[in-house]
This record gives sequence, structure tokens and C-alpha cells, in this order.
Amino acid sequence: MKRRIQVAFLWHMHQPPYAEPRSGLFLLPWTYLHGTKDYYDMGEVAGRHPTMRMVVNFTPSLLEGLARYAEGGPVPDQTLLAMTRDPSDLSPVDREFLLRTCFGVNHATMITRFPRYGELFDMLHASPLAAPAVDRPESTACSGGVIDRFTSGDFLDLTVLYLLVWCGPTLQEDPRVQAIAAKGRDFAASDRDVLLAVGREFLGRIVPLYRDLWASGQVELSTSPFNHPILPLLCATHAAVEANPSTRLPWARVEAPEEAERQVDEGLGYFERTFGRRPAGVWPAEGAVSERAVRIIGSRGVRWICTDEEILRRSLGGSMTLRERMRPHQFAGVSIFFRDHFLSDQIGFVYSRWPREKAVKAFMQELRHRAEASEDDRSIVVVALDGENAWEHYPDGGYPFLDALYGAVCRSDFAAPVTFSEYLDRHGPGEPLDMLATGSWIDGNLNTWIGDPVKNRAWSFLAETLEVARDVSALAPEKRANVRRFLMRAEASDWFWWFGAGHSSIHEPEFDYLFRQNLRMTYEELGLTPPDHLDRPVAPDHPSVPVLQPTARISPTITGLRDSYYKWVGAGSCTFQQGAIHRLQPLVAGVRFGFDDRFFYLRVDGFKPMTELMTLGDWITVNVSRPEPLTFVVRREDGGLAVEIRDKAGASLPVAEARAAVGDVLEIALPLNVFQAWRDSRTAFAIEFHLVLGSAELSDERFPWDAVIDVACDPLGIERANWFV
Repeated sequence: MKRRIQVAFLWHMHQPPYAEPRSGLFLLPWTYLHGTKDYYDMGEVAGRHPTMRMVVNFTPSLLEGLARYAEGGPVPDQTLLAMTRDPSDLSPVDREFLLRTCFGVNHATMITRFPRYGELFDMLHASPLAAPAVDRPESTACSGGVIDRFTSGDFLDLTVLYLLVWCGPTLQEDPRVQAIAAKGRDFAASDRDVLLAVGREFLGRIVPLYRDLWASGQVELSTSPFNHPILPLLCATHAAVEANPSTRLPWARVEAPEEAERQVDEGLGYFERTFGRRPAGVWPAEGAVSERAVRIIGSRGVRWICTDEEILRRSLGGSMTLRERMRPHQFAGVSIFFRDHFLSDQIGFVYSRWPREKAVKAFMQELRHRAEASEDDRSIVVVALDGENAWEHYPDGGYPFLDALYGAVCRSDFAAPVTFSEYLDRHGPGEPLDMLATGSWIDGNLNTWIGDPVKNRAWSFLAETLEVARDVSALAPEKRANVRRFLMRAEASDWFWWFGAGHSSIHEPEFDYLFRQNLRMTYEELGLTPPDHLDRPVAPDHPSVPVLQPTARISPTITGLRDSYYKWVGAGSCTFQQGAIHRLQPLVAGVRFGFDDRFFYLRVDGFKPMTELMTLGDWITVNVSRPEPLTFVVRREDGGLAVEIRDKAGASLPVAEARAAVGDVLEIALPLNVFQAWRDSRTAFAIEFHLVLGSAELSDERFPWDAVIDVACDPLGIERANWFV
């Protein structure tokens, strides 16, 4: 078949400015960890395919962080410093932090790599009724009893294993790393120190690798405004209303186009100093665009940007043809590429749970469909997503998948990989747009970063600080530079991403603290007393996955219908929350749960009616991790729904007395007698579970995405615990 479609991959590499402004220490280690596991190997796997082409976007804040680690000298990271201390000298707070961090990784793809890691993980579950441990993303505190289970040797093993699972394929082949990994357990402090030294040395190889790939033509490099701010909101917070008229704005308005210009100028300048030449393209943070923001970018000689296809649809009046969808367009002299968010989302969220061959085949089938529907060889499919976060959920770090995917694309007779600049050289700048809609890659609006009361409070704090810092002409040059640096850090999109509803992380306290500390330091450099509100969190602490516990026994009739409001009154609930990466088209809106003295009940609500998500051959599993590992399978068959339990060998057996029905919602009743903790004692116990939806042999979604739901199940005593007058 004649090549009829071009495909461009854009991998966005980003980490925010983690440095605490007083000490300069990074409060979180993700720049270092993704440096040892992802950034170099993403380039290395591309290099194996000489005809492959792609775009890799490095944010200046990430490049700055990598340089700090690679430059030598004292370790600039509080997490790594805590790991280097003698475990016997760690405070309870340090121990809690290390447990929270070292167990905050994907169990299936990372912890299971080392049996000793699994042993340590199981120690946190030694007593099901103990206070919540910090092994799971939804828990933020660790009881003294849990901490005391870990000896100094346990902590040393834990930190070494954590560093090992964050070694990507290239580092895993280093003889020094291999020798340490071969021990498996009972590591020495010298093993930890060697890993840290090797890792910091390795980070220094990332920029030279990509400089070479850029020179070879395989990779086109691009950048973003320095600290990854939402440029339209920095130009004017009113842009949020342009994107979504129902957005509630903060009481204090931000209108700082000069700050937006500074972020663009500083970003382009830092990138050029790092790689030796200026990039032709910019990935606006979160694909967020407005006419004002794009004019600023274009005025700096930038040739192209990339955003989401929803922006194109809205720019064209609410609809677009297939031809328009697979073409770049032009506004204010800047060519704009539009990402295919279905294919991007499949890589980011879905394919990690599929067998590699089926995932690659599915991607290529989708690409072929687009090729067959295209009009000519000017059509382009853009796949753009984070270049680091998704791979934690893939087997072997995702590199076998990427290797197979690149090979399939390069061998195909209907698609050709290109960079954006190559495409523009061949086909021109694209068709002009009369207007450009304001929005981002998430739902085509800016509500992920503004509109929520907590996010708005943070914008008000920033607005106040920008106002007092407008005139810095009287300051000494060093202080003037410090004011600008701290303000630019406070403008990063990442803080607003985590504030309020919508996303959650075990490290929200650190994000909150960094935002406020950068504002505090701005006031201090100005010679002013910081406002008292900067001494307190922007929002009260809340669980990273909000779970409301049951308040009464329930005995709902299992019909699959919303046929009675009262049958789920008293149930607990967990509603959809985004994790560290944002799913564009989630399936499960929430789960309700409860119990009586015979059954544990579940109700699954979808963003669509559950009958559409549970058609013939579809299934959902209830994966229980406490009080014992159990997997229940609810499957749609010709005769209705079957409820089975899967044994360790993978065989499924019917569950006596279980019931399930699907309609508007999916309702399930599981007999409590399947839980040994209930059969043995008839006392309160904890049920910890998550759901997985799928079809045939492939899974489509996990709920919650990267956490579990923990339920206090007390069928006989719940009324005593929740009585009221």
C-alpha cells in the first residue's frame, strides 16, 4: 500500500522546580528517578531504529534539575539525603517519609521485581486492623506501630531496592548495578552509595545523547516556557472564561503578559545554552493556548506549537472534517499541530495492561484506519503525551513496547514517521485559522488549573505577590533576579494541578509548601513581611483518594437500576479522581459500597450507562488485597451476568449466593463468607480493593487508577459506631 499518512510522536519530558528556595534542596526526587529510569532510555530505544522520527520536548525546569544532580558536589535532594543517613539515626518523620515514598510505586511492575521488596511490602499488612500504612498512594500517615516493624536493616534494604527499581534498561546493564542487584537482600550502605554515585554520573549522559540524536535528524528537540506555566492564565486569568464561560474566577485577577513573555524568553534562552541552538518548536505547558499566548510565542520566532484536537474543533466553530483534523493550521504566523487524543490516551492509560503484541497491533490498526480515510499524503497523525509517567505501569518499563511499536511503524507500508519541522519543510505551514479557541489538552478548557475554590485561592495569593513585585527597579541586581526567579517558580502549572479537586498525590503537602515558599521568598527579597496566610496550607489536608466510609448497614435489592434512592442510603463511596497522569475519557464515575451481616455490596456508576460498558464478552474484576488476596470476576454472558472467583492458578469457579445485575449501574452482592476473616471471627475487618474493566483478554481501565479503596467492614457494630440523635 502506498504511504498515505504521516505520524509524529511528541514525548513531553517535564518536572517542576522542586528546589526549596532557602536551602536549594529538591523536596521530591522525581527528576533524579526519571533520569535514571526514563529520559536516557527513551532516547536510546529510539536510536535503535534509524528510520524512526520523533519530537522530544524538554522543559527548562527539568533541564535545570538534571544539571544540578549531574554537576557533582553534595546531594541536592532531601529524599536521597534521607536515604544516605544511618537508618538508626532517622527520626520517626524521616522514617514515615521514606516508607511513604519507597512504597509509593507500582506494585505489579516494580515491587515484584525483587522478592525482598515484596517481603517488606507485606510487613505493612501484617495486621489488617492496624492504623493505615503508607504503602498505598491514598494514605499519607504511618502509625508508630507500623514504623517500628522495620529494623535498620529493613530500611537499608528498602532504600537500595527502591533505587534499583528506578534503574532503566541501560543502568541495569552497568556491572556495578548488576552486582548490587544480584545480592537481592542484606545490602550494605556502600551499595546504596554506589547506586547514587552511578545514578548522578548517568544523568550527565542525557543531554549529550539527545544533542547527538538531534544532530542525526532522528529526533527534533523542542522546549516549553521555563517553569511550565499555563501561559493563557498568566496573560490574564479571564482566559479561563473564554475557554469555559461557567468557570468561577478568583477574586484577585492576574494579568501579567510580561511574566508570560519572561517565561518564554528564559525558557528559549536556557534551552539554547544547554543544547547549543534554538528550537523551532514549543510545547505550551499542558497544550494550553490562547490567541494572546500564541502571539507571544510567535513573536519570538517559534515556528510551530502543538495542542489538542479539541482546540481545533472549537476554533472551527464546533465541528471539523477528517481532513481538517489531520492537518496543521496556522495562527499569528505559528503552525499548530493537533494531537490525536484517542491514540495518545491509549498509550498513556490502556496499552500498559495489554500484551505487547496486541497493543502494537491495535495501534497500527488505528493508524491504518486513519490512512485509509485520508485524502492524500499530507495527512498527519500526532501522538503526544508525557514521556515519563506512563512507563511505571508497563512491564519492563515500557521499553519492549516502544521498541516493538517503533519497529512496526518503520516497517509499515501505510505510515511514515516524521518530525514537525520535516513535515513543514515538505508541506508548508498549514491552513490559516480565523480565530484560535482558548483551552488546553484537557477537555479543551482550563478548569484543571482554575475555578475550584482552592485553586482560586492560590491564584489570589499569586496575584497579590505579582502586584507587590511589579516595580523592582530599586532593588540590587541580585535581589531583582531572585524576585523574578521565585515568582517564575510560583507560576508553575504543577501547583495548581494538585490544588483542590480533580487530582491527588501522596506528595500534595510538598507541592503546597513549595508554592507558598516561593511566594514567601519573593516578599522577603522585596524587603517585605510575607502575609500570614502563606504560613498555612492553601487547603486543608485531604486523602489522595477521597473515600467516604459506610454509616449504616444496607441491604439493597440487586437490580442494576436506579429504582430506589433509599436502597444505597448509608453506603460508602469513592468518586473518580485523576492521578499523576490525566485520563481524557474515563469509564468509571464512582463506586458505592456497604454491607449487612450476609453480603458485601458494590454499585459501579459509569460516565455512560453501565449497559454500554458491560456488553457481551465484557467483564469487571473486584481485586481484593485485604484481608486476603481474592479476585472476583463479573462477566457478561448470553444468559446475563456470571459471578466467579479466580483461584491462584487462574481458574474461575462460581460464587454461591453471589448476585449481580447491570442496567443504568452495575450492582453486585458478594457473600461475606468468602472472607476468611469474617468466617473465623465474625468481627470487624478491613476490605481493600480496586476494580478493573475489560473485554475479552484485554483490560481497559482500573479504578482507582493508581490507588485502592479501603473499607472498614463492621457488619455487627456499625450502628454503635455511627449512632446519632
